[in-house]
Amino acid sequence: MDTANLRGESSDEYLAPQPQRWVKGALAVGAACALLLVGFATGSHSWSTPAVTSRVVAPVQLNQMPFVPARQECAKVGENCLAQKCCKVSGYSCFEVHSGYAKCMKSCVPGKDGTCLQEQLFVEAHKSDVSYSANTLFCFAFYTANTGSTKPNFELDLLRTQLFLGASLFGCESYKVYSDVETWLSPGKINTVKVEDTNNDFHFAKRKKTGSWINSNMFIATWKMIKDEPDLWSNKDWTVKVDADAVFLPVRLRQYLGKVEVTPNGIYLENCKYVNYGFFGSLEVFSKNAAKTFMASLDDCKQSLNYKGSEKLTGNEPWGEDLFAQRCMDLHKVNKVPAFDINTDAACAAWRPEGQKKNLKWKPDCATVQTPAIHHFKTPKEYFDCLKATQR
Repeated sequence: MDTANLRGESSDEYLAPQPQRWVKGALAVGAACALLLVGFATGSHSWSTPAVTSRVVAPVQLNQMPFVPARQECAKVGENCLAQKCCKVSGYSCFEVHSGYAKCMKSCVPGKDGTCLQEQLFVEAHKSDVSYSANTLFCFAFYTANTGSTKPNFELDLLRTQLFLGASLFGCESYKVYSDVETWLSPGKINTVKVEDTNNDFHFAKRKKTGSWINSNMFIATWKMIKDEPDLWSNKDWTVKVDADAVFLPVRLRQYLGKVEVTPNGIYLENCKYVNYGFFGSLEVFSKNAAKTFMASLDDCKQSLNYKGSEKLTGNEPWGEDLFAQRCMDLHKVNKVPAFDINTDAACAAWRPEGQKKNLKWKPDCATVQTPAIHHFKTPKEYFDCLKATQR
């Protein structure tokens, strides 16, 4: 993961993420999505399918689901969001206060905060038709040998042991580990796939705080390699990028995704609340069409987006791979869907409890957390103690 330290607004108020339910025809609020099992186990700037804007009932002839437009199309916190029906900060929703006025809030109590009718945008949706189960996975990770930092790096140890156990991405229907070097994962059997720095731009800048290389160009080159191997991903419902230090349980993610509908333009799952851009890289989930559009748009996004620049909005540093992916998909009209219950990520301040918001060393309780991923556990002992705890 290469999430910038300042991805946008965060809040000291923590609200446990509410699971999402996908609606068919009628306006609905998210309901519980059960996580029952535990185990390892093209063209430029295309436009989306026209969205339905409805406060009460959407047309019954289509299956539909709510989505959130790109940040620049939404309202600021404090503005009347009635026209946009969405909010710039992830995790905020547009609620009616009274007739003619709505505002962005984390939650809304009827009578206290207003009428609390939720304003949403809807888009045509359907169950993934790639497989009958609608939840098959291509998963990949990236091992960085040259991190640019002097800090110990245990990613390779984690990946080798994950492969031995069949854990994390190695429990997906297809998987691959990319790297800036070729090295063994299973002696004589499986190696990392080296991604060549053909443009000599992998190491164009470092993070100010950590000293590690900003990884956007490494991943752009990796995605181009994935694009050229359609047998890996084109016959899978979902493409998943996972960090080596994320305890990832494919069984839980399959259960989750089997209930998620997709759109003609594809969807990506935004996973962190209360920030400007909430697609955090420890677990990135793309529907097939989302991954296809993103990979087809890589060159256009490199030219169109100021990802090597410095903006206050994105932490005054160049973008990491996760922010580049989100901004590129937004540019090409892939639909963003909130999924704040897929990853308990210590890098996302919304997950850290009261009194721990600024504690970057806080770790989730793996024995009680039920999300498909839990992040971050950087040493082998931390990681595999957490993995063991999920099996209890």
